[in-house]
Amino acid sequence: MSGFAGMVSTGGAIPDPNLLERMAAGLGFRGPDATHIWSQAGAGFCFTLLRTGPAPQSSQQPHSLDGRMWLLGDVRLDGREDLQRELEQGGESVSLNATDEDLILRAWRHWREDGLARLLGDLSFALWDAAARQLLCVRDLMGARPLFYASSGSWFFFSNTLEVLRLAPGVSSTLDPEFIGDFLLQESSPDASRTVYRDIRRLPPGHRLKYSAEGLCVRRHTALPIEEPLWLKRPEEYIERFQSLLEQTVRDRLPKGPSAIFLSGGLDSTSIAAVATKIASNSETSGLLRAYTIDCRSLFRDEEGILASLMAQHLGLEIQIVSGDSCLPYQGWGGPELRTPEPTHDPFLALSRLQFRQISSHARVVFTGYGGDDVLTGQAWPYLVYLLSRWQFSTFGKTFGGYFLKHRRIPPLRAGFRTRLRRWFGRPEPLTEFPPWLEPHFVEQYHLRDRWLELHQLPKAAHPLHPIGYDGLSSETCSSINETEDAAWTGVPVDSRAPFFDLRMLRFLLRVPPVPWCMEKELLREAMRGMLPEEIRSRPKTSLPAEPIGLFVGSNRWSPLPLPEPPPELRTYVDWKLLGATLRTETGSKLWAGLRPISLGHWLKSIEIKGVVS
Repeated sequence: MSGFAGMVSTGGAIPDPNLLERMAAGLGFRGPDATHIWSQAGAGFCFTLLRTGPAPQSSQQPHSLDGRMWLLGDVRLDGREDLQRELEQGGESVSLNATDEDLILRAWRHWREDGLARLLGDLSFALWDAAARQLLCVRDLMGARPLFYASSGSWFFFSNTLEVLRLAPGVSSTLDPEFIGDFLLQESSPDASRTVYRDIRRLPPGHRLKYSAEGLCVRRHTALPIEEPLWLKRPEEYIERFQSLLEQTVRDRLPKGPSAIFLSGGLDSTSIAAVATKIASNSETSGLLRAYTIDCRSLFRDEEGILASLMAQHLGLEIQIVSGDSCLPYQGWGGPELRTPEPTHDPFLALSRLQFRQISSHARVVFTGYGGDDVLTGQAWPYLVYLLSRWQFSTFGKTFGGYFLKHRRIPPLRAGFRTRLRRWFGRPEPLTEFPPWLEPHFVEQYHLRDRWLELHQLPKAAHPLHPIGYDGLSSETCSSINETEDAAWTGVPVDSRAPFFDLRMLRFLLRVPPVPWCMEKELLREAMRGMLPEEIRSRPKTSLPAEPIGLFVGSNRWSPLPLPEPPPELRTYVDWKLLGATLRTETGSKLWAGLRPISLGHWLKSIEIKGVVS
């Protein structure tokens, strides 16, 4: 992912060239192909380029068509041909080799803010109107690319790299206690605008930011639509449309050079690998896709590595396998290579970092299977209610009856009946599971018990057919996943791409009737018939048969005790003595939750090393 940062002043002040140089140096890890620094009265920008493709990229930024409106950012457009066609119909003259930056600037010139929702892809960019001294920052709906901002004095700073903003004078490194509280309660903050630092904010996905002499305004510019169900005459039409969409989303993301894929034994990543291989076989990129997987067979009966190897052999792909027991929990934490911009609770972070380093020696683009579970593993109950409430009894009988005749069972309802029964028959109240090791004054000051109850409330159903999938896709979870695959987290210039998060794909899937197509990924299984080995295509979705942390503890290969000495700041949030006593007996999910303070402690020590904690 290319790196960018900027500083603007509506008063026309002159940017500090030394600060821009330091910012550019801080972005160097993102873009090894070029570095560009640009400034004028009221604005200063820096950019480091990572060439990935497949579409043409501007070699220098900021980029302008007219010398007034300048674009700075990290952009990769989907549906370029459709966008070009719309622009040409509106009178814009677009060359065949137009860059993504050109297309965005033309879209802005033609539609202004109304055009932002038309832009599909992985987008994080700023538009600077030099004459009006007005800045517009934009982030795509799925949060594929981050964007942060901060103010100090007369200057407004922004970047896709959190650490770069901490170079700005006057921007404090004081931590945000509410973010820390959310991290200790559930490992992330549902408030997508917060960062771990009080003075630095995150632009939420699907939002735009406008900064001018009138002040700062942040608002949503796009959202996942809720549309009418898609009723097609023939079942084969659903499969054909899905196949066409999947091929299109992979093609738009597949570079002309080498690429990689995180391959497991599941349907999502193997389907993407099969489609990518099919596309590559008809082009000059054949043989340039390589697979990467983690094999945990030495820890427990793990089929993922076996099936990933089977799939790689089936497609003729080279595969690199990392053993899951090659890394103990928290191995390497404390070293500079495992630093992260914000706290993370991944005791096996060294394994993912190793994989990304392996990928970086081969490719600049890696595919993931993220997003396939959100809608394709659906619920039958909302669909049943939807049909009966509209008196569509014939459709109900045809779909549910057909499913029963084919599978000899009713489709998974997933109506929450079991959850309600557990609550009625002795399931503990949420507060009984509240972490006991949180420091009492911290709990009281930031109302963490109320926050705990709030975080455990079930979301209100917004989508009539796919409420769980829609809620998951609309939450901060997707952007959090994407951000932890960003170069600022992985440490290497590798762009992570997820075809199932493509908005064209999501809009289609959210309109597909859940029964039968979204029951245990029926649509994906049918679409991949003949493209995947039957062992993989027909394999039911399986959860992890064992929890690796518990296996390491149970085999006496690792223990969280004795606890490491915490940094002083951590005692503000955690009763360290009580944490140690709690971890002596905890197992399963409670053990995992009890390790969050240890993860936070490692992160706090890492920023102490850098000497920037206030």
